[in-house]
Amino acid sequence: MIRGTTGTALTNGSFTFYEYMDRNFEMMKRMHKGCMLDRPDQQDKNIYRLFSKNPLAFWRWRMYFFDERYKLPYKNWEEIKKTRETENLEKTAGCIVEF
Repeated sequence: MIRGTTGTALTNGSFTFYEYMDRNFEMMKRMHKGCMLDRPDQQDKNIYRLFSKNPLAFWRWRMYFFDERYKLPYKNWEEIKKTRETENLEKTAGCIVEF
């Protein structure tokens, strides 16, 4: 994961999205919804946050409480990457989104 970016992913890594410039959280939700329509048999449909919260960054506390992206459960990218390497992602073709 690129340091300083806001990223989200599915547990198996078949859907990974990084926010930058005009690629925002709303776009990620639309793309995830389309991915789930294409692949209704996907086991874990939850989106995970790939960035941690820093409680010492008091200037972000408001975002931590009110911003929707911070309400997503956190999962370490290394965990997802390991799962992604062990799973056969050919079955999710058309759903693999990586930017």
